[in-house]
Amino acid sequence: MKLYQMRYLLLLLAAAVLTQLLSACERVIDVDLNAASARYVIEGNITNGDNPGQVKISRTKNFDENNVFEGVSNAVVTVSDNAGNTETLTQQSPGVYAISSLAGVPGRSYHLVVTIGDETFSAVSTMPEPVPFDSLYVEELTTFGEPMWIPYAQYNDPAGVPNFYRYELYINNQKVKSVYISSDQYTDGRLVRRSLPRFGDDEGDIKVGDHILVEMQSIDSAVYNYFYSLEQTIGQNAAAPGNPVSNITGGALGYFSAHTVQRKSTVVE
Repeated sequence: MKLYQMRYLLLLLAAAVLTQLLSACERVIDVDLNAASARYVIEGNITNGDNPGQVKISRTKNFDENNVFEGVSNAVVTVSDNAGNTETLTQQSPGVYAISSLAGVPGRSYHLVVTIGDETFSAVSTMPEPVPFDSLYVEELTTFGEPMWIPYAQYNDPAGVPNFYRYELYINNQKVKSVYISSDQYTDGRLVRRSLPRFGDDEGDIKVGDHILVEMQSIDSAVYNYFYSLEQTIGQNAAAPGNPVSNITGGALGYFSAHTVQRKSTVVE
């Protein structure tokens, strides 16, 4: 077995033990197979942060086509909340529709409607109350005599309330492609130290001097299911991998997420 494969396996095992999150305990979600014909892909986010969010619309491509984002420009996109507020989004660039006036408020539910020609797609997402992001730190782990650094997000999970989390990791302002999510199914009411290990030769390991930024999101259960099934799909390595479980009705792929955001950063020393 190659050295980097051994490092990968050992680091994965160590991260699972240290974070008290055993992937074997996660429930399995069945996914549908990809359709052969092109489908719309909708990626919608509304947050309580300084940037309220946006909705990106594109179409699926064949396996042998390029991976360049080609936005769909002829859409009518509206987002409303259960407090009676509605905004029709303005297209910022091809396929990217920006939210400008609608506020993201924890506890409110948001309804997305996208109309393209004679097709209509919709989704609902409820913004959870934020769980305070207490601290971000980086720990060194030595494997085969070589140091590796792993970021940890630390917070106290509220007891008695189902909570779902997503984390976005940035290294030197570059977003890591890995999917990081967790639920409190086995950590309800406990101190959580969530590891965010960086694997993959395409992006490189974390090293001394790197700037680390983590965005911690409180998401609802439907959005968690989407990213959990996406994580499964990425790991299938199949000729016809399954599509992630979407909370969008009408036949489009993707997701709509109303979530809170908190960010912390540090430098690896």
